[in-house]
Amino acid sequence: MAADCQPSNAPRSARPTPQCKLVRARGDGTGLPRGPQALPREAVAAHQRERLFKAMIEAVDEQGFLATTIADLVSRAGISRRSFYEHFHNKEECLLATYDEIIEHLTRRLVKAAESVEGWPAQLETFIRELFTAVGDRPDLAQLVCVEMGAAGPVGVQRWAQGAAYMQRFIVDGFERAPGEGTLPIPVARAIVGALRKIMYSRVRNERSSKTMQAEMLKLVPDLVSWITIYYPSPAGVPSLPVPKPPRRLLGGRAPGTFSPPSPMSARGLPHGEHNLPRGFVVFNQRERIFDAIANLTAAKGYGALSLEDIAAEAAVSLQTFYTHFANKEEAFLATYEVGHAKATAVINQTLQGQTSWIEAVRASVLALLEFLASEPSYAHLACVDVLIAYPHVANRLDEANAFYAELLTLQIGDDAPKLPPAPILGEAIVGGVFELLHDYILRGHTSELPELADHIMYLALTPLMGSEQAWAAAAG
Repeated sequence: MAADCQPSNAPRSARPTPQCKLVRARGDGTGLPRGPQALPREAVAAHQRERLFKAMIEAVDEQGFLATTIADLVSRAGISRRSFYEHFHNKEECLLATYDEIIEHLTRRLVKAAESVEGWPAQLETFIRELFTAVGDRPDLAQLVCVEMGAAGPVGVQRWAQGAAYMQRFIVDGFERAPGEGTLPIPVARAIVGALRKIMYSRVRNERSSKTMQAEMLKLVPDLVSWITIYYPSPAGVPSLPVPKPPRRLLGGRAPGTFSPPSPMSARGLPHGEHNLPRGFVVFNQRERIFDAIANLTAAKGYGALSLEDIAAEAAVSLQTFYTHFANKEEAFLATYEVGHAKATAVINQTLQGQTSWIEAVRASVLALLEFLASEPSYAHLACVDVLIAYPHVANRLDEANAFYAELLTLQIGDDAPKLPPAPILGEAIVGGVFELLHDYILRGHTSELPELADHIMYLALTPLMGSEQAWAAAAG
């Protein structure tokens, strides 16, 4: 997202066109001097890599990473396929290197901007403002960094996580330099990172005019800074990290189809040959097993490795039977996500029945969601990790699902319910922050421990509505 690198073939008419400094071109921008003026081999290799970075940015911006091929990259970069393989083993490795190059430029820009002002609140505001400005300056780079990295699969998601960890450290270190005593809990810092990422992700993905997008995000900066600073200093007693809690009885099973724990006595398929099972039951059972198979296989191998043959084998159905239910794996994946989300919302709605206190309703809803995900590790991984990899097919639906959770903050239950709903951007920020916490825990293999995040998620959600002291008292009460 550095403003000094713009591909020459950008499709969005509103984009500026400064010369790209990621590629220090000579001559026509692709060829290098030959003969006596030839560059040393190391310089040639560096120039080829930069041209490949530029080619990756252009290709991903125009057609997405999944549709980009090595043939596209070598053609755009003006190098041979052999030269490509001298630098990278595959296109995923090239994408990661391009991402690292962009992040290096962006980090220098953000740090320089933050250091140009005095005082932590001003530095925080400058950091966010410069980040959003960079997104608007270079939406093609933002597309690669904020959206397309998930298409690289688990390695791309891991690289995202590394970037989130860096921003988390920046925020924590900044608050430690702030005047006065107090700390910022690590989960809150991570949630702030998730909120910023959610805001950028949703706007970059919509592919509106870069200037319109930039102006919209810059208007959000004052509200976001006010939201972030309200968590500092945290009240006495708020732990920096979640405190492990005794395990509770969890509802659910192994995946969103059956919600029943596996048993050595259970058979996956239905009886072969003649049977008297109703047709409706047979169809339901087949779809149920397909949902199970997709959730379990995706969690084990990743969305990119998901194949129809594996799904059919795991579900004990034929490919012909699969196609009677779904047109392709994308449709089946989305249906699996929908079934899991429906189960999650059903658990939450059941929990809300009979609640007479708003605070207790929010607490019960948060704990119900965390326990549901902890009891359904395959679906939890699909909904909070793999959904980022399969984003073209579920991105809009994910936004709608997240809106349901934001509405929990506006419930009018009991006399303790807030009189005024939170600003829309705060609901979006809080949901983005909670999603980041879930994503981080699940990605690190701590799905069964999700319920221990309940207090910090309550504190995160309630503080903008009732202040930090009351929010923590309600969360820990």
